[in-house]
Order: sequence, then structure tokens, then C-alpha cells
Amino acid sequence: MSAVTPVVPSSPPVAPAGSGARRGPAPALVAWIALLVALMAIGVAAFAYQFVNGLAVTGMRNIVMWGNYILFFMFFVGLSAGGLIVASAGRLFGVKAFKPITRLAVLEATVAVMLAATFILPDLGRPERILNIPLYFNPTSPMVWDIAIVMIYMAMSTFYVWLYARADLARRGSWLALGTGTSPRTMAREERAKTVMAWIALPAAIMLHSITAWIFGLQISRGFWYSSIMAPMFIASALVSGMGLVIVLALVLRRLGRLTFSDELVAMLGGLLGVFVAVEAFLLLAEYLTAMYPGAPEGDAVRRMLTLPYLPLFLFEVLVGLLIPFLILATRRLRRRPAWVALASLIVIVGIFVHRLNLVLNGLSYPNIPLPPGLPIGTPQDGSSFAMTWFYVPTVVEWLIVVGVLAFGGLLFTAASWYLPMQEPEAH
Repeated sequence: MSAVTPVVPSSPPVAPAGSGARRGPAPALVAWIALLVALMAIGVAAFAYQFVNGLAVTGMRNIVMWGNYILFFMFFVGLSAGGLIVASAGRLFGVKAFKPITRLAVLEATVAVMLAATFILPDLGRPERILNIPLYFNPTSPMVWDIAIVMIYMAMSTFYVWLYARADLARRGSWLALGTGTSPRTMAREERAKTVMAWIALPAAIMLHSITAWIFGLQISRGFWYSSIMAPMFIASALVSGMGLVIVLALVLRRLGRLTFSDELVAMLGGLLGVFVAVEAFLLLAEYLTAMYPGAPEGDAVRRMLTLPYLPLFLFEVLVGLLIPFLILATRRLRRRPAWVALASLIVIVGIFVHRLNLVLNGLSYPNIPLPPGLPIGTPQDGSSFAMTWFYVPTVVEWLIVVGVLAFGGLLFTAASWYLPMQEPEAH
């Protein structure tokens, strides 16, 4: 009997970094997905508990009608708007250096706006009542227009992701290409479509966060919110947080081999982020100076930020969230090191989140009419026996739901960045 030589299967070809070719998931990726699914399950269980027992299980009481869910809604609307502004501006103004991260920025914007829309549901308490918005449309409500622009923006950004990935999906033979090909005529038409979408996406992203800002800024009864520069401040903070998140995700995907770009691009993005941080700091200074310097009663809400319990959060926002990252990014030697740019990006993301937190806490802690009998529960003030303030603290249920939604977003981004091609080709 002749010896049988075993046939050893050849190893599958290794795809170049960022080529978009699918490979079998590594054990670390499987473990990461399993963790996200487990956290999502915990979030769903917490949401079910809240649905059965009502919003009484949250920390929202008395005048605090918006809490953790609207806080994260605002935050992710900003992340989404900032990411899409970066992607669209790069194409419209011919910034070719942005090309390697364009697909990432569009994907980040899409996932972020999906999470923002998801956070609306637990905030309603009875999520099925969201159907009342189209059934009983009220054109005078800013919230109606905000939800409408979120839905339109989410559909638009999803199409934007598909548009950038379509040609690679067609070459792969994926059904997601919807039967389109890669002929020169098709590719030329696709380039024109990308430019048109950039012209649509840029103002849409600005309008998305402006409408969210006007929900706060148009409330004359809330002194801490009523401001003409609320929309510009929201746009500036969106650029800061959105750019920061794009930088962090780009560096992570480069380390995982899904993207390739030079350190010069990181330094350039870091410098641009530093400019955005400076603009955000200037608008914050203008807002506080205008409210506090005259000493008028209308500035009481702003002056509260310099007293307890708000002072620590305000100092963190200004010193940690703005000053420290600006100093890092303004130092050329540090800006040329990706690790320092990543650190500054993470810090500004947290800083913008604290800014949103300050907006909610100070804006809702005091009743519009500070008269007896005060609040059913709260903190007495100025020796009064009546409770006149209520400092909001999220409950465990709220945090578990938030963690579940964040895990959902992590799963969406992980799946999309693994399956979809992330590297924009050098030539079309």
C-alpha cells in the first residue's frame, strides 16, 4: 500500500489593511461581541423593568423632566453632527488629506444618530406613544421638528454610508450593492452623487444640532438656557466632540489594520481640533461674561455655576475639558505624537459630555416660580422650610439602560467596520 500524503489546505490570503475583505472573526472580536450582547441584554431587562414600573424608577422628579436619556440624546446628536460635518467639509472644500477617514466619519455619524434616536424611547416612559407625533402633529413644537430632522438625518446618513461602500461591495459580489456595477460611467455618477450628498449633509448636520439647541435656547422661562448663541455653542461643541471621536476611532482602526494613514494626518486633525476647542471656549466665555458682568437678576442661573454643587462640574468642564486639551494640541511637539492627540481627543469628549450635564442639571434644578409650597421632594433653601431645589441624580435603572444602548451602538459600529470597506481608495 502506497503512503498517502496528507493534503494541507493553503492559508487564506491576507487582505491588505483597510481593503474591506472579510476575514474570520478573531477570538478577541468574538469575546468583544459577546460582551456587547450581554450588556445589551442587561439594558433590555432594565428597560422592561422601567416600562412595567414607570418613570418613577428614575431620578427624574418634580421639575426635572429631562435626565440621563435626553443628556445622552444631546451628546450623540452632537457626535453625529460633528462627524458628518468633518466628512462633508473635506469633500466640498477639497481637503484631500481627509480622504482616508471620510468613510469612518460617515459611519460614526450614522451610528451616533441611531443611538440618539434610541435614547428618545426610554425617555418617553411609554415608547409606543411616539406614534402620537405623526398622529397629532404640532408644528409649533420644536421637539416635533427635532425628531423629524433626526429621522431624516438618520436615513440620509445611512444612504451616505452605503454610497461610499457600494463600489467595494459590488466588487465583492455582495447583495448590498443592490445589483449595481463598477463601470467607469457608474463610478463617475457615484462621484457626482457623493458631492451632491455632501452639499445636503453639511447643512443638514448643522440644522440637526441647531434644532436640538433651540429646544433649550427658545425657553424664555429657563434663564440658564434662554440664549441667542445656544445654537452656535451646540455646533461648536459638536465639532469638538465629533472630531475627537473620529480621531480616537481612526487610531483604533489603524491599530487593528482596518485603516492606513500617516501621522501627519493625525497632527493635522489635532490642530483642527485645537481650533474647535478655542472657539468653544470663546463662546462659553461670551455667554458667561454677558450673563454675569452686568449683575442683573437674569444672570442668577449662570452665577449658580460658581457655587456648590455645580462648581466642581463647571471647573472640570473648563480646566480639564477645554484648557488641558488645548495646551496639548497647541504644543507642536505633542501634536505630532498620535498618543497625545488621542489623549486630548478623549478628554474633550468627556469635557463636552460634562458641558451637556451642566446644561441639564442647572437648567432644571430650580422651579420657575420659587414660591411655597415648593417641591414635594427636594432641598430647602435660605432657611425656608419648603423644598426649593432638586439636584438630579440618575438611578441604577437609568444607567443600565444607557449602558445597553451604548453596547448596541458598539455592536453596530463593530459589525459595520468589520464587514464594510473602511479605506477610501487613492484613485477612483
